[in-house]
Amino acid sequence: MTKCIASPLSRQNIRDMAYFIRKIAGQENVLCFDIVHFLDVILPRIDPEFTLIIEEKEELGECHGLTYPDRNEIHIRSDVYERACNGSGRDRLTMAHELFHLLQHERVNISYARVPDNGKVEIFRDPEWQATVFGGELLVPWHLTANMSAEEIAARCKVSIAAANTQIRNR
Repeated sequence: MTKCIASPLSRQNIRDMAYFIRKIAGQENVLCFDIVHFLDVILPRIDPEFTLIIEEKEELGECHGLTYPDRNEIHIRSDVYERACNGSGRDRLTMAHELFHLLQHERVNISYARVPDNGKVEIFRDPEWQATVFGGELLVPWHLTANMSAEEIAARCKVSIAAANTQIRNR
């Protein structure tokens, strides 16, 4: 198994990208970013060639979501999509994570450098770390949650307590 190395990005770079997406969606001052609506409606309006495909669990197996840059597609497992529609923080984060892969890694940084499993990858060059940070930054807007507890963030931003605590630790 190999690891990929992406172009380096700081948390602040990623936070700025998340704010930009919120601004495009007209949700920069909304606590609960509607990631499902963004992928279902807004992104296809911006990019008519983008497609969100909902697949049955049998088709994707253990994988919750996949991004196919060459086809400009994000595939989400149907149970993940349904839970995201119902406000599940983990599943909303999965959708935001895949959005980042589409926007940043798969289109801008097409050629990854690959290293063997025993090779070290700096965290800020790890594409999975970057996508997860983006998901947290998109779903938990730092500028609106500065004085909130983890419980309040989880409830108002529709994220898990773990995601809320991560965002608090990284303010």
